[in-house]
Amino acid sequence: MTPAEAVQNWLVKQLSEQLSLDPKTISVTEPLTRYGLDSIDAVTMVGDLEDWLDLELPSTLFWDHPTIEKSAQYLCENFDLSSALGDVKTAQAEAPSQETVQPASSGKKGWGGLWGRK
Repeated sequence: MTPAEAVQNWLVKQLSEQLSLDPKTISVTEPLTRYGLDSIDAVTMVGDLEDWLDLELPSTLFWDHPTIEKSAQYLCENFDLSSALGDVKTAQAEAPSQETVQPASSGKKGWGGLWGRK
């Protein structure tokens, strides 16, 4: 996967979560405003992207580059994403598998018997 594809996939996932959309309905070539992205959502996504890539990005990224494709292209041309994405892939590979942990059943209902009631 190229750095541009990795960024595009991440942006599709984030946009779908941020706006409660089905990721399959998101086209990387459509303007982000088509999906209802407003300035607050855009700044939030830029902040999340900064955290993910460990880079400082312009807060106007999605207004200056209004599609996922153009945003990813801009990032690839202006930032060294290979090291940032390499760190992300390494961290993901080293992370232990996440298993669902079920709490032990105490037989008590609600609030876990917080006040000693059954």
